[in-house]
Amino acid sequence: MAVKLIVKVERREAVRGAGLRESAEVLIEASTEVSTEVSTEAAGRLWGRLISRCGSWPTGGWPAAGALAAGTLTAGAPFGLRQEDGGYAACRPIPPGAPVPEGLSEIEMPGGWYAGAIHKGAYDRIGDTLRRIEEEWLPYGGFRRVAGPVVERYLNDPREVPEAGLRTEVCLPVAPDPIE
Repeated sequence: MAVKLIVKVERREAVRGAGLRESAEVLIEASTEVSTEVSTEAAGRLWGRLISRCGSWPTGGWPAAGALAAGTLTAGAPFGLRQEDGGYAACRPIPPGAPVPEGLSEIEMPGGWYAGAIHKGAYDRIGDTLRRIEEEWLPYGGFRRVAGPVVERYLNDPREVPEAGLRTEVCLPVAPDPIE
């Protein structure tokens, strides 16, 4: 029996982030899986590179050790952006006006309307939750998909939580679907 899909629609402000971005070609080439999609394994390696450059996996509100005091990173869930071209970005929030830490790029999570659901469990199944939003909710939800990346907000630490306890907010950019 499938778990009930609960989708929440809300307008979000843009979030400024610092992170690493890879094209779909690089991520697919780096994967050991046979696929034309970005694999969880390849995205995981990108997150590993980001964490190694930030000094630690964020905990307790997700600021890196010493980074809040330096004004370079801010509390808030790290986010991944699944780009429409198949690329992926792994990002940590940074406050407005703060410098982007060395070795990272400024990446913005676009503001706008999002339909989001909480994915529970393994990261390699996030695509299932996204498909359910698109196939089960979107046709009847009064909204339509618009251009923009799918946002994944990581709500807990995979080092401290068993795989079954992982929580990821999966957000699809949407706009109200006008009544005809």
